[in-house]
Amino acid sequence: MYYNSNKKRGKLDDIMTKDEKKDEDEPEGLFIPAGILGGLGFGFLYGNVPAGLFIGLGVGFTVFAILSVLKDRK
Repeated sequence: MYYNSNKKRGKLDDIMTKDEKKDEDEPEGLFIPAGILGGLGFGFLYGNVPAGLFIGLGVGFTVFAILSVLKDRK
């Protein structure tokens, strides 16, 4: 008894509206982990890892918020 998830996915695609499909493809949420990793790198480079992580997290959330606001204006 194997479950074919492709059939279920096809039905979900039929139900989803165009806006929901578009939101699924937008990479805004990737700025948060990218900010953390970038901050981690700068933290190691300058010898203060916790500060780098918090700065990277703040930058990631800020970019995420800005892009979300700009997307909602469209």
